[in-house]
Parts: sequence; structure tokens; C-alpha cells
Amino acid sequence: HGYPKWLIGSKDEITKSKEWTSFVHELHEAIQQQLTESHVQYFTDLSEAEKELFMQRATKALEGGSTTKNLFSRVSSVMDRQLNDQVSKQLLDDYPTDTRSDLIVEAAEEGVMSMLKRWPDMKSKLHVCFNQPLAEPVRQLAWHLYLSDPKVRKDYVDLLNQNPRLAISPQDLDISQRVEQMVLSESTFSDLKGSIGHFYAMKATLSYHHARQQIKGRLPDIDYFLVVPFVLVASPSLSRRDPAPGKVVALLVEEYLTYMSTRPGYIVDSGSQLHNEEMKGFVDKIASILEKHYGPTASLISRNFVPAREKIVATEKGSRAVLVEGLTDLVRPMARTMLIGYLNFETLLYVWDQYIIGQDVPGFSTEWLAVVMATLLGLLHDKLKNCQNPQEIETALNGNSPSLTVQQFQYQVKRYHYRELYAMLTSDQKAALPVLDPTQSVHPSWRHWYNDQIPPYTKPQDRRKAREEREAERERLLQQQRDAERLRKEGESRERKAEHGEVMKLAASERARLDQERIALEDLLDDERRRRLDAERKAQEEIENLRRELDALKKPQPGTRPPSTFSFSSYISRMLIPPPPSPASQVASLAAIPESPARTPAPTLNPQVQAEEVVLDFLTRIRRSMDKIASGEGEDAKVLDAETSKFIQTNVQDIKRAQMEVFGHRLQPGEFEAMDAMRQKQASDQMMALIQKWREDRRARDSRR
Repeated sequence: HGYPKWLIGSKDEITKSKEWTSFVHELHEAIQQQLTESHVQYFTDLSEAEKELFMQRATKALEGGSTTKNLFSRVSSVMDRQLNDQVSKQLLDDYPTDTRSDLIVEAAEEGVMSMLKRWPDMKSKLHVCFNQPLAEPVRQLAWHLYLSDPKVRKDYVDLLNQNPRLAISPQDLDISQRVEQMVLSESTFSDLKGSIGHFYAMKATLSYHHARQQIKGRLPDIDYFLVVPFVLVASPSLSRRDPAPGKVVALLVEEYLTYMSTRPGYIVDSGSQLHNEEMKGFVDKIASILEKHYGPTASLISRNFVPAREKIVATEKGSRAVLVEGLTDLVRPMARTMLIGYLNFETLLYVWDQYIIGQDVPGFSTEWLAVVMATLLGLLHDKLKNCQNPQEIETALNGNSPSLTVQQFQYQVKRYHYRELYAMLTSDQKAALPVLDPTQSVHPSWRHWYNDQIPPYTKPQDRRKAREEREAERERLLQQQRDAERLRKEGESRERKAEHGEVMKLAASERARLDQERIALEDLLDDERRRRLDAERKAQEEIENLRRELDALKKPQPGTRPPSTFSFSSYISRMLIPPPPSPASQVASLAAIPESPARTPAPTLNPQVQAEEVVLDFLTRIRRSMDKIASGEGEDAKVLDAETSKFIQTNVQDIKRAQMEVFGHRLQPGEFEAMDAMRQKQASDQMMALIQKWREDRRARDSRR
């Protein structure tokens, strides 16, 4: 957490002061006394909770003493001076457009926020801001501190990371339409109209809220209204043109769901007996405030809400009952919506600021809202006095309450309720920070910011010379920054060029290597193609020779006799029969070769049929040889089949991918044939170029492995 310079300087100066040394010495003695009474030897032997308890008791013992008063006075004066010194330096060096008082307030806000971020438990110190609208950055931090629930936020973020669909309600479209309708129909929501960021933030938060409940019904209308203040507080982080960032939506979900789970019963107002009792007690408080401070308004409400047949004479008790009954009808919608839609955004956030910072004080929220409701009715008395029935009162409230200002509420609260409510807030904080109200502060007011010493008078020429020197120094510093920036950019440019050159060299060498490999593979492919062509040519010649011989045999010469048993063919057939076993074949270690009986060609088998069988057998052997050459044998055939299948699948994937690249989608059957010839040629060329490129890339990757 970064702290402003004036706060760090104040800390350093205070810790070196004699007032701080005296306070620490007395605090040490008070703690040592507690250790002795508790029979504890060392402070480090205590647990963290016990250490904190001992520190609180020791501080409480020193409270109100001279040492504590001197220290607080010293702290106040040091912070006054350090803050003023920083603002004065800022006015002298930066020439800001803001006034000194604006800069003082901004610097003080920065210091407060840095300490609250470092020590969130100090959020109760914000009670000193009671009856004041919080500054925008302080408001964001304060609401988050009081409505923080890390578990809710973690559940939402984890759900988004695991399954974002579960974070969206099945009725997301209906929720979007109702949000848009609410923004357009409510007159006080005019600042939200047309803002995409605010719309998306409300819709996303409500959609998750509905999905989390796991109900089939629609969300209540009140839930739509109650998300508006949280979106208003997050406005600095929302764009009117772009959807809300996920981080902002997660923060809104955390704060909104935490608020919804901590609402008192009279705001939930579900109709249960417990909630009805809370509503009755709440309205009774409003009635008491009206009777005490706004008597005419109480009488006006009683008069308009008394039934016609009972407008005769009423006792004091009966009059109070009528007032409570009439207030219940008026207050119930305002309480359920927390005045959203009744007040303008500025006044609404002021009311909610006080409600939020009183969350840690039991009963304060109820007292505060009762005061606000009664004050609202009292401020609108002039607008309500001419109403004749409850409907006219409600119409007047809806039409005139948006015109009420923060200052009107502040004045009424300060006049009638400040002392009581502030005492409730600070009942257990007697050692709280000095309050903002000067009338209640026990320490001297800060004076440096308006009581600073006036600079000595200087002549115009001296001021001009000093100004020129400052401008020259500023220009020199700017020139140094520009030169440093230029040198940095030149260095980066040189580095980028060197890196680009290296990349180009590597790419060129890689392309050369790929080209060499491609050429070598093409040469191998050409050699293989030539060998296969030669083999096919020779086989074709053999087939032609055999075909000619077959044709010659098919034409028997006239006058030839049928071949006899003693012809040349029969003799060749007999000679091809294996001979009978010889004595050498009778060796015991060798298996006997069975003798096949001698056979002679059938006398009916003519030379033409024999030639056809010989040719058919030769062709069959050639086909089997070609099959073995093309498809392999055994394990080689399996490997070749696998590689062929893989190649076919790769080609199919390449074709589908090329279709996506060229057409943007996969072609349907008949779509390519429906194109004209020119389009088909262009698409085919583009697809083949892509497929060839991908093949070369794969070949290059495989060769590097």
C-alpha cells in the first residue's frame, strides 16, 4: 500500500518526538504491570488475541492523561504542517488548476484511503464522517470494507473459471429486458440511460443472483431496484460504451449479495410474522419522530388515512393507531426499496453512505432510516397539505421527493438528531480519531493551510528572472528526458533490427536446407519412377511376346498330326518329372522326398491350351510380383498399409482445412460443381497451394526430428 509523502513525513517526525517517546514509555509500563498481575514473564509468550487485549487495556489506561493529550496535539500539528508543505510545493511546482483547499482535501483523502487499505479494521473511524456524503474514492473503499465477503466473490470467480454458463440465469433474456425497462421508466434513473457498462453490470449481477437461488420463478422487482446504488458507486470503473469488466462485476456481486443477506426484516418485508413485527416497530419509530418534530405532517397523515365512518372523535391512542396504520402504507414501499426511485442519485447516495458506515453498530441502521423517512415526510409537508386521500399523498411523494437535496437532510439531521445518532456511533470509541466538526474537536484546528506565511515581496524583474530560470530548468529537464527517451528508442530499434537480421538468416538457412531436402527427395522419386517405368516396359514387352507366341500357337499348321506320346512336348514333360530317389537321398538325417508318379500330358490336351496355361501362369506370377513390389509382404505390408491410411487421412484433413481457409466453410455436396469454371479453377489453385505448403511444412518438421 503506497502512502502519500506527507503522511510518511508525519510518521517519521512523530516517532522522533519526545511526546512519542514519553507515550511509548508509559504504554510499556502499563503493559508490564498487566504482565505482572497476570503472572506472565514475557509479552511474547502471549497469543495474538491476548497481545491485542493487553494493548487495548494499556491504551485505555493512558486515555485522558497528559501524555496522550500532548501526543495527540503533537500529531495534529505535525500533520497540519506536513500536509500544508506538500500542497505548497505542489502549487509552486505543478501550477495546478485546483484551489489550495481542494488540494488539502484530496491529499487528506489519499492519506485516509492508504491507511484504511492497510488496516481495514479501522473502518469504524469512518463514523466521524457521519452526516456527510463520502467523497467518491472514499465511498468506493468504505462500501467495499463494510460489504466484503471473500467467500461470495471466490464462489463467483471459481464458477466463471469452471463453467461460465452456470453463472448465467436461464431467464437471462427476461432479466435483460426488465433491467432495460426499469431504466427507461424511472425518471430518477436518467443518468443510466444509454450506458452499456451500467446495463451490463446490473444484468450480470442480477443474472448470477437468480442463478444462485436456483428458482424457476422471476426475481422480485425490489431486487432490480436494490442493485442500482452499487452500480452508481462503481461508475468510475464503468464505460458508457463498453460492457463492464469482469473484475468490476465480481466486486458488484460480492457487495450486492452481502447487502441482500444482511437486510433487516422490515426491508425484506416477506410477510412473515417476524418481519411484520419489525415493520411495526420501525413505523412506530417514524411516528414518534413525526409527532415530536413534525406535528403538522403527522396530523395531515392521520386525517387523510382515517376511514370515512370513523372521522368523528378519536382518542389519543386511536389517533396514534391511525397514524401508524397510515404510515405503514406510505413507508412500506419506501423501506423495501431503500428510497431508490424516490430520491435523486446524489441524495440517495448520501442516505446510503450513513446506512453503510453504521453497519457495525447494532440498531443504528434502523434509527437512521426512521429519521430519514420522517425527515422526508416533514420536508414535503407543503406539497402534501392539499392532499385529500392516501392516493394523492403517494402521488405527491413520488413527484416531489426527487427534488430534495443533501443540504436539506443535513440541516434537519443536524438540528434534531445529530447528537443522539453520533453518540450511538461512537459509544464504544472514546479514543476515536478527531472528528471533522470543529465544534466537537478537542484539538486545535489546522491553521497552516490558510495561515501560512506570506512570501516576501520581490521586484517584477526579479520574479521574471526567477520564472525564466525555472522555465529554463524545466526545459532542460524535459530535454534530458526527451534525449533519454530518444536514445532508448534508438537502442531498442537497433536491437530489433539485429534480432530481425538473425531471424532472417535463420529463416534463409532453413529454407535452403528444406530446398535441398526437397530436391533430393524429388531426385529419389524420379529414380524410383524411372525404375518402375522400365520394369513396366519390360513386363509389357514380355506380355507382347507371349501374346504373339500365343497367337502363333492358336493357328495350327495344315497337315500336322496330333502330338503323340513320343512327341517333343511329351518328352519335355517326362523329363520335368522328378527322378526316383537315389542312394544318396537315403541318408538318415534327411527326410525322404516322396516320388510323384510319372504323368504324361493328356492326349486330348492340344498345344493351344498348353500355351494359354503357360501364359496365364506367367501373367499370374508377374501380377503377384508387382503386388509384392507395390504393397510389400508380411510386416512391411502392415507398415505400408498404416502409412497409406495415415497419408489418406492427412490429405482429407488438408482438403477440409483448405476449404475453411478459401471458402470460410466446408463445402456441401454439389456446391463445388455449381460454381463456374473460372471460380472452380481459382479455388482449386488456392487449395492446392495451401495443401502443398502444409505438406512441405510437415516434411520439414519430420526431417528435423
